[in-house]
Amino acid sequence: MNWKEISVLTEGVCVEAVAGILHRMGSGGVVIEDPQAARTYINKNGWDPTIVSPDFLEHEFIVVKAYFPQEKEAISELEASLQRVEENFGVQCRMFISEVRDEDWEESWKKYYHTFKVGQRLVIKPSWEEYQPAEGEKIIEIDPGMAFGTGIHASTRFCLRFIDQYIKGQERVIDAGCGSGILSIAAAHLGAVRVLAMDIDDLAAGIARENVHLNGFDHIIEVQSGDIGEELASLAADVILANITAEVVVDLIPAAASALREGGWFLGSGIVEGRWPGVQKQLEKCGFRIEQVLTDVDWIGVAARRVIGT
Repeated sequence: MNWKEISVLTEGVCVEAVAGILHRMGSGGVVIEDPQAARTYINKNGWDPTIVSPDFLEHEFIVVKAYFPQEKEAISELEASLQRVEENFGVQCRMFISEVRDEDWEESWKKYYHTFKVGQRLVIKPSWEEYQPAEGEKIIEIDPGMAFGTGIHASTRFCLRFIDQYIKGQERVIDAGCGSGILSIAAAHLGAVRVLAMDIDDLAAGIARENVHLNGFDHIIEVQSGDIGEELASLAADVILANITAEVVVDLIPAAASALREGGWFLGSGIVEGRWPGVQKQLEKCGFRIEQVLTDVDWIGVAARRVIGT
């Protein structure tokens, strides 16, 4: 199958807005290439810079890439939306379009996506690599396909670290906007007894099912396609995972407060720094106590506990 790869070059202040537009348009996957974050990560963690293009590391602009089926007409809608972004944020957005085949996408991942560890127990491993786990390590096998959520980006790493810290076993978990299914699989590995993973994108849900099966958690993780915002308030959970945009996180928080038991955890990420005050205010308004905040360049993740009835 062939895909349209739409690349939007812009500045960090509007990255979340651009990513949100592409998600709402039904993209089969969104990738954010942030050279500043990559440089910081390399300097802090001794990550091998040779696996990233030198040209990419030297750039100051951010690229938001989205993937659509070849037949989808998305250009005129996106141009109109980007014009509003430019007016609202005072930035420029440049759009480029190319064609990607499934086999090209898969080979690209095999070249650049390698095994790495997050937190104390979680190891993210693509299926094509071999890895011998140390005692206590849990292996998550992920073939990303066209779905967002590999563990590389700060937002996903934040949620994985929270899962490693706060899931102790026997929890009921909801993964809102599951993407590749990586967070659901991590939760199941660490003892969650039931996980509902939902994504509005049918393609992402399909890839998540494949990854759930690859890791042997079909009996614990149920993957659905649909709008979790419409379902959440009627559900019950001990932990809610939300690695999505700040705009969607803010909208989900009231329903999450209804769904979570007293003392339950809301683990959110995908929040750019400029939108954090709004997320923080909504959490506190809805009866959450903020227990931990993680930051990486312009990205923020939050672990909040429901402490009062709402």
